[in-house]
Amino acid sequence: MDFLSKIICYHNDDFYVMWKPNALPTTFGKEICFLDILLGKKITKDTDFSLPKFLIPYIDLPDFTPCTLQESSIKHQFDVFGKEQELGLLNRLDNETAGFLYFAKTQEAFDRYRQLQAQGKVHKWYIAQIQWTPNESAFEINIPIMHHKHKQDRMIFVRSPKDELKGRSKIHHSSTIVKVLHTDKKTDISTLLVGIYKWVRHQIRVHLAGIGYPVVGDTLYGKDVQTGNLCLWSVGFQIHD
Repeated sequence: MDFLSKIICYHNDDFYVMWKPNALPTTFGKEICFLDILLGKKITKDTDFSLPKFLIPYIDLPDFTPCTLQESSIKHQFDVFGKEQELGLLNRLDNETAGFLYFAKTQEAFDRYRQLQAQGKVHKWYIAQIQWTPNESAFEINIPIMHHKHKQDRMIFVRSPKDELKGRSKIHHSSTIVKVLHTDKKTDISTLLVGIYKWVRHQIRVHLAGIGYPVVGDTLYGKDVQTGNLCLWSVGFQIHD
């Protein structure tokens, strides 16, 4: 397990938190994913597991202690949860999104987290970058979201009954909280702290695109095809029970 020593990891009594790079699937599928790597599969490409330095001041894991991920820890996760429960994984990230993945250490912690998440008591925090200088220092986006009727990998925002015809399944009424941390006047790129409570697929990306300012590097919801990584990172979570 050569890559275990490269994975940035934090822990407390109930959870592990591990850093996933950009362009790496979270969980099992056709491509080699983060969980495959934990279980010992090798990857041929040079994947950078390091934490971008500029994100360090924004990481919000106050109850966690840095640790080196051990093979015995992965064996414990496999023994308790197996592949069926994805080694105790509590959240997923888009392939393009980098950031922290959360793992429960026990079934009790797993069930408690899921229950609190369903009640909207798990607050997840992200850093995002957009090319825009907002007029307000903080704001909230409440545009309803639906799955696209024909495109499995895409969500849509719903502003009118006509938009509903383009979607399938139910309408998700989710809120995205945004605080502007910094704006680079030369590039007009703003760095945002973004909070969500009840997660919907691509929620942050859809909501920011819905107000006309997609995440930098977002080729799915952006107006232009851009190069480079998606500038969206999961930086922590808090449980309010």
